[in-house]
Amino acid sequence: MIDIKWFRGKRAALLAAALLPVFFIAVPAFSKDRRDTGDGLSQSYYYFTAAQIQKRSGDIPAAIDLYKKAAALDPSSALLQTDLGVLYMQSGNFKEARKSLEKAVSIDPKYPEPHVTLAELYSILNDDKGAAAEYLLAIELDPRNQKNYLYLGALYGRTKEYARGTEVLKKLLEVRPDSVMAYYYLGKIAFEEQDSGKTEEYYRKAIELNQRFDAAYYELGLAYEINKQTDKAIALYREAIEALPNDAGFRTKLASIYIQKNMLDEALKEYAELEKYDETRLDAMVKTGLIHFEKKNYDEAVKKFREVLALRPELHRVRYYLAASYEERGEMEAAAKEFSLIPENDQGFIDSKIHLAYIYERQGRLKDTIRELKDALRIKGDNVEIIKLLASIYRENKMYAEAVEAMKDAVRIKPDDAEVLFALGMLYDDAREEALAMDAMQKVLVLDPGHANALNYIGYTFAEKGIRLDEAEAYIKKALEIRPESGHILDSLGWVYYKKGNFDRAVAELEKAIKYLPKDPIVMEHLGDAYWKRSSKDKALISYETAAALDPGNSEIKNKIEKLKEEIKARKAR
Repeated sequence: MIDIKWFRGKRAALLAAALLPVFFIAVPAFSKDRRDTGDGLSQSYYYFTAAQIQKRSGDIPAAIDLYKKAAALDPSSALLQTDLGVLYMQSGNFKEARKSLEKAVSIDPKYPEPHVTLAELYSILNDDKGAAAEYLLAIELDPRNQKNYLYLGALYGRTKEYARGTEVLKKLLEVRPDSVMAYYYLGKIAFEEQDSGKTEEYYRKAIELNQRFDAAYYELGLAYEINKQTDKAIALYREAIEALPNDAGFRTKLASIYIQKNMLDEALKEYAELEKYDETRLDAMVKTGLIHFEKKNYDEAVKKFREVLALRPELHRVRYYLAASYEERGEMEAAAKEFSLIPENDQGFIDSKIHLAYIYERQGRLKDTIRELKDALRIKGDNVEIIKLLASIYRENKMYAEAVEAMKDAVRIKPDDAEVLFALGMLYDDAREEALAMDAMQKVLVLDPGHANALNYIGYTFAEKGIRLDEAEAYIKKALEIRPESGHILDSLGWVYYKKGNFDRAVAELEKAIKYLPKDPIVMEHLGDAYWKRSSKDKALISYETAAALDPGNSEIKNKIEKLKEEIKARKAR
């Protein structure tokens, strides 16, 4: 009880009577061994009480002003200076905070609170040594207060002074053998030191002392996962679920491990349980749908995604998954409908447009295919992959001029990308723009002198034309050094030898090529040509007939077959 007679002013007495039942807390006396009952102390307490009101209402500047008035009237109060220091810290005025706290220490060197607050201030100012010194003083003054040991232990852990941190926390255990937090922080330090045995020992002790200590379960589980001890992690999370059945986080962790281990059925069981928790229900439903998608249970995936969208139709990522599930089921119209509902501002918009383009392409809807890709480029005009896809659509439909123009855009975006420039060169080749194609390939070699395909293209082009054959051979041999098992490059080398009239070497290289490309009609035809020139006419006929079977519409091969048959017939007649 507070002796109201201590206050002389009637107004102060009335205010104190009204406020003290609510705001009075047990604190050290303002001024120790004071017996003064004059107006100075009563006014000081009045300002102190008023400051508490302002502090509770969040008006820190007003509270500071009232604390200063209280401290001026009672200059021997370490409590007032400590509280004032805390308020200065909250306001960001660290200079004044330090002054007040150091004054509190000078007033009452044995009062631990200003040391603790100074330690917090030094930590804010990145003065770890100063903070540690103040915590040590606080521990010396109040050896049974575990929070100071914990703060200091955590500080040493943060500064990687693990031995000191361990020492401090073990001293706490001498005072408080049942300190859950001491074992918890010892576990954190052991984890940082990568001592898995001690990490497990300390966290286990913390759990033994408090079986509902969720942080210890999480930290130990993380340690198990990092050390790839997933079986131990599973067992621990099961234990945590038993102790804390309302904590959905452990089931989430468990489900994630099951997914990593490809134990999808087990993961589904956990997500079924998680659907019972309001805070995890939607996420669990989405994950369930994704697992069914991964398992190719597209009917179940569709069902789950539709359930989610019925609750939250604005979840466009889920709509994307639903559309993809329809697509996998072969329901292209349903898939296209869902993909088309994904708005432009959603991160899945571009991918949805690409999917729509694929769907329309399969349906033979060329205009719609091109429209969707152009719509994607309207938002993401610098996406080279989409441009290349559009160019490939043009190419497949023999719209070579459009393909070239599209790929020119890609080159403008990535002028130093050899692969993009090579693709443009190949499109020039398709468009019969041979000079432009060769120019592009030479530029590719400037960017990447070891580009095997560009080397091969130039060499083969020279060979086809029957020009610069020594250069052609050099280009192709360089390409072959880079890709020695390429059937196409071996074919090019064989063709150079053919053009040079070295038919034995031509046959040798083309026979190697055909091992890699047994179903390529061009390589097979080249081999037939080389056999014929080497007078291996029976082998030539077999090669031509194989090539004709691979490319039935090639009239040139058919003419070669007829002519060769006549030569064979004439030879036999002789």
